[in-house]
Amino acid sequence: MLAVTLSFICGIAIHRFLPLFPLSILTLAAISFLLIYRINRKRALIIMAFLAFGFIYTWLRSEPYPETDLPDRGSSLTGMINDVPEIKDGTLSLTVDRVSINGMRLDGRVMLFADAQEMNRIPESGDIITAFVRLKRPLIFKNPGVYTYDPRRRGILASGSVSFLRITGSAGGLRNAINNERQRLGWIIDRSLSPRSASLIKAIIPGLKRGIDKGVRDDFSRTGLAHLLSISGTHFGLLAFLLFKVVRMIIRLFPLRILNRLTLYVTPSQISILLTMPVLLLYAGISGASIPTIRSLIMISIYMTALFMGRRDQWLNSLSIAAFIILLWNPSALFEISFLLSFLAVLSIGLVLERMAPVREEAETRREGIIRYLKTASLITLSAVLGTAPFIILYFKQFPIISPVTNLLITPIVCFVILPLGFVSCFTALILGLSSLPFNHLIDSITGFTIKLVGLFADIPFAGVHLHNPSHLLIVLYYLSIILIVMHNHRLRFLPLGMVIFLFLIRPHIHGHEMRITILDVGQGDSSVIELPDGRVMLIDGGPQGSDAGRRVVAPYLWSRGIGEIDILVLSHPHYDHYGGLLYILDNLDVGEVWLNGRFVEDALPFFEKLVEKSIPYRILRRGDSFSTGDYMIIILHPYDGFYADSERGGFSDENNDSLVLKIQAGDFSMLFPGDIESEAERDILHLGRWLRSDIIKVPHHGGKISSTPGFIASVDPDVAIISVGEGNTFNHPHREAIERYLRRGVRLYRTDRDGAVIITTKDGEYSIKTYRDYQFKEVSNIYDEIHNLKLLYH
Repeated sequence: MLAVTLSFICGIAIHRFLPLFPLSILTLAAISFLLIYRINRKRALIIMAFLAFGFIYTWLRSEPYPETDLPDRGSSLTGMINDVPEIKDGTLSLTVDRVSINGMRLDGRVMLFADAQEMNRIPESGDIITAFVRLKRPLIFKNPGVYTYDPRRRGILASGSVSFLRITGSAGGLRNAINNERQRLGWIIDRSLSPRSASLIKAIIPGLKRGIDKGVRDDFSRTGLAHLLSISGTHFGLLAFLLFKVVRMIIRLFPLRILNRLTLYVTPSQISILLTMPVLLLYAGISGASIPTIRSLIMISIYMTALFMGRRDQWLNSLSIAAFIILLWNPSALFEISFLLSFLAVLSIGLVLERMAPVREEAETRREGIIRYLKTASLITLSAVLGTAPFIILYFKQFPIISPVTNLLITPIVCFVILPLGFVSCFTALILGLSSLPFNHLIDSITGFTIKLVGLFADIPFAGVHLHNPSHLLIVLYYLSIILIVMHNHRLRFLPLGMVIFLFLIRPHIHGHEMRITILDVGQGDSSVIELPDGRVMLIDGGPQGSDAGRRVVAPYLWSRGIGEIDILVLSHPHYDHYGGLLYILDNLDVGEVWLNGRFVEDALPFFEKLVEKSIPYRILRRGDSFSTGDYMIIILHPYDGFYADSERGGFSDENNDSLVLKIQAGDFSMLFPGDIESEAERDILHLGRWLRSDIIKVPHHGGKISSTPGFIASVDPDVAIISVGEGNTFNHPHREAIERYLRRGVRLYRTDRDGAVIITTKDGEYSIKTYRDYQFKEVSNIYDEIHNLKLLYH
């Protein structure tokens, strides 16, 4: 079965990657087939048959994301709620299916957000609604080295904020009935427990995850326990283990006469399995039967079926069958991080346990039994961590060093105490129609203690370390090294793994004396990373807080580059789309000093409070201030003492006009960062003449109409202009008139909403520009495209 599943997986993978590496894949496939054919003709034909089946089946099942033109203004929307509406911080979020926009059918789902306080009744799954909403496409950041989840994978093609919502009817059905019970259970949990405890119980019982605050998510992620915050194979596996053991123990307590009758045809273990499976099915149903949940249920069901048939040692075949069924159901699951982590963890654990020498438990003393248990549990957690490490680092930019310890201590508490206690309590409340959970004080105490304990582990220095992205080649070499360790007992078998880890660790430190400037795609906001020739790092602005740019873009990008310390953090001016993401940066990266423009805005108070709290030195800069080394110079051109814009557009424009304007010069190359200055500040600095002249300009105020005046553009005289702007923003940035002013002067334009991140690399006065697309694999139309893709494997 293993060979069949691997062949099927290869077929799926070839379908995905053949357009990217046609020559390489066909050559490798031909060589592999010939080698296997020479060894075993029958097996080679079977492998080829299932490989072809995987390729053709995936081709038949694959559907591109539908392209949808959304209205650029508020629209009337009708549809049916198809999931449990959840409330967090007063905002109601709901997923709508069977959507029509202004009478036109949308082939997909929409995520809506509304003010819960304005609802006469909280909607339920199955409700038919009419709403007035301004829709936009899902926010998908485009930055090299940073993973961004694409909601279109769940069929969500748009999202929007609701200004009016009315329930016009209701649809029945089993799924809606189950979702409404999940919603009712969520309300019961909220009434019974403290907010943090309730959020964890809601996540692992009814599968409602929106209530978990970001601090708890960060703590669980840093300690390698993120898998506990959503229903996964860990929950199903350990709950099944606990139920199986309890039921079998109860059966063995039956009187001998009854036990003899029960076991005429089936063993106590088989009876335990038959009684455990319905409970797991019930758990899967009440938790929402999400794709990861169903995947976990399939894995456990296959294993328990093998156990029922007396094939306990056939774990690898069971895992292969489970993978085959899941991929038959959804071939694209092969490329989902949850699938990869689940199967890699189980495979790693199975291989380690298989190699452990069997012990005679009857000959053990109690002390020996405890030592054996601790050794086995430690090996299980360590093998799972090492088996998934490359993908954890690649997707989440960190390696939880403390994970073996926390999984050894915390996972049993969650899965053997909190989960079964919460499970029994929740179902009792639902069945008896109670308004609060039985044992709620006990559950709240244990859950609250567990969350605090995770927080304490997370606060330990180096509990989790942030690491740069491993290249695709290094990931392949890592797993080949692991296979070598598993298959051989040679005393030097660990050497290849050590070499791979060494190459990975030294990679960020191998660089030339070049300057690299990245204008990040943070949506409607600004954030630029400057890696200076002497190794120092400057960050100018951090993007908006609303889209959580600091957590989702800026910090992950820095970590992907191996950057854990910012030498100079610049806040051009204290507006939310510039300082918002910096709150996360100040909490999670070391900052040497901060440069400010001297303007205080009350809305930005959290930023200034964080500077004081963390005792980070700061400087208020004025025109004429500069910072220079032998390789580069940074010059401040604006503002200056006494400047006041007095804009007729009011205080917000005055604050924009107070933005820091700085110029970076390295040899013959120069780039201007003018913040959000508008026409008043632009006119005020025109007399600086040659000091404004720059090769590249980051366009002021996201390409707004009031900025980028003709005189200012003429004074800067750039060859290239880069606009940091969010797709479909409500400000209509960049404005058509501003764009035309640059184009009339022959300036080459880049936009982060279309091009993604823009990366400028300069050395010896020469510069080159790449965009996000240049760091992505492209469909091959000639040999050079495939060479480009092959080079990215080393990147």
